[in-house]
Amino acid sequence: MMQNSTPRAVDITHPIKCTLIDWIRLPDHVEYVIEVNNQLEIGKSWRIHRRYAEFRKLNAQIEKFNADLKFPPKKFIGNAKEVFVKQRMLALQEFLNAICLHPFLYACPVVANFLESFTETYTGLHEWILLSFRDKRQWIIEQQRKHCGWRPGKVHYEIRCGSSKLMLSGVRYGPDRFGAVANLNNALEFLRTLQCPHLNESVTSWATDGGIIYIRPIFKKGTVRDRLYKSNWKDDFFTKYKMNSSISSFEMHDIRLICRQLLETLTLLNAISVPYLDAHAGNIVITECGCELIDLDQVLTGQPSFRRPSMLYFQTINTLEDMFVFIFGELLFELLTGFFTFPVHSVNEAIAIVPLMFQPLLKSIFLPEVRSLPRLQDLINSNLFVDVSIAKMKQREVRIPNDIKEVFDGLCSNILERYKRDRRQFNNIKKQRKFEQFLNSEAEKLRRKEIIKEQLKLRTVGEESC
Repeated sequence: MMQNSTPRAVDITHPIKCTLIDWIRLPDHVEYVIEVNNQLEIGKSWRIHRRYAEFRKLNAQIEKFNADLKFPPKKFIGNAKEVFVKQRMLALQEFLNAICLHPFLYACPVVANFLESFTETYTGLHEWILLSFRDKRQWIIEQQRKHCGWRPGKVHYEIRCGSSKLMLSGVRYGPDRFGAVANLNNALEFLRTLQCPHLNESVTSWATDGGIIYIRPIFKKGTVRDRLYKSNWKDDFFTKYKMNSSISSFEMHDIRLICRQLLETLTLLNAISVPYLDAHAGNIVITECGCELIDLDQVLTGQPSFRRPSMLYFQTINTLEDMFVFIFGELLFELLTGFFTFPVHSVNEAIAIVPLMFQPLLKSIFLPEVRSLPRLQDLINSNLFVDVSIAKMKQREVRIPNDIKEVFDGLCSNILERYKRDRRQFNNIKKQRKFEQFLNSEAEKLRRKEIIKEQLKLRTVGEESC
């Protein structure tokens, strides 16, 4: 029997730490005890038991990404001896450490389910879609596309209406959601009325108690990311976008045109407080007139952007516009290099690999000389984009009803408040780690040793004088 239960909203982009703390010998196998810690939620940790076969199955599902995960090979003889179990435990710890370095890995459905950071299965999501879809008799579900995306709590289906084939996506609510279902439906209807030439309008969309569902056209050539990786949009995410793949390059004038059109669109969304923070190459399609952003409806779920972990490193992000500028910089870097995210640990090296004409703009975002980011209009007026002509909106003024404005403002407030709270915790963790590294440094150990020697010397002198 199908049950329409809504899972608790979690931020699957939160950095996590996994520690193998013990192992247990059972009659026919060994289980490893893993402590999983959500590093941005104080006190939120849990323990899970996993056997080697489960680790091996997980590795088989994600090794297609070609990340260096250092998974230990299977051993058929002597695999229950204590010495070997402890060696394997160390190797599995390295495997988990490698996964936790990549948001796309630790947040993807198979890893999130393995670690129990997100526990809803595809079966539960499928039941929700069927229940929400039962009165939509004009639409026929043809095929589920389970693994073509990376986000847990999101499902995709190819559907048919008459002779037309379309894409249905369903997304669970995230931690930043704001507004009742009725108000969200009004907001979805409003978004479909925006006459922006570079926003792809959904065929239809609706909010339910469990999340938001929307239907859009199928783009047979895929997204800009599919073009970069020369991939088929229908394939498994880790197959399509595996690391070390050869990347197609766009002409510089095409990149400038795409970016200029997106800057115009982000300026509109910023002006009306629609926090669309998923402007990446996987959400952009090429059209006859340039490009369009897709999946705008998803913004109302309150799901976090996969750029969020990178944002936490920057003290310059304090407003919605700052976030738009940052994700634009990440997008530009992706178009130039094919990298999903900007390498925040090596900013200078990353900027050095892009063409010279783009370096000043990227420096102004990721390595600003002042403690603030440029405005969207500053980017538009830069030498890169000021002479790029684009189609303008037909509407000169966008009027937003009060109830819809309340939804957008509340959503923006939730996003910014939670981001700033998480950044404070993230900074505290960095300070703590830096202090621990200092305490464990050789120089500090020698300094403490000298202090102890001096104290012992003074104590000896004092005892002799007595």
